[in-house]
Amino acid sequence: MERLPLKTKKELIFIDFDEIIYIEKFQNKAIINTKTRKIEISESLASLNNRLDNKIFVRSHKSYIVNINFIKKIVPWGGKTYRISFIGLNEHAWFSYERYREFKNKILS
Repeated sequence: MERLPLKTKKELIFIDFDEIIYIEKFQNKAIINTKTRKIEISESLASLNNRLDNKIFVRSHKSYIVNINFIKKIVPWGGKTYRISFIGLNEHAWFSYERYREFKNKILS
């Protein structure tokens, strides 16, 4: 099992990849969302994306990275956006139109 080291304001923590449901950008920070907690760090999504396993995680939108193992469904939402619902979590993330097309083609091929 792979782990991601994260530096918070007070400590260095290690989180298993399979605990991460999604990561969102909020102002100049990233928020790691798990089933049990939210971890706020000062690291860009681009940097985090480079440290994650691209077989498990996908950059779905400029503001989101999602763990594909937790996706319950993806539905159209407005013109060129898709809404991602997660297993066991009453929150959602977004897929941009282009990134959704790339993702769909990759997993269905």
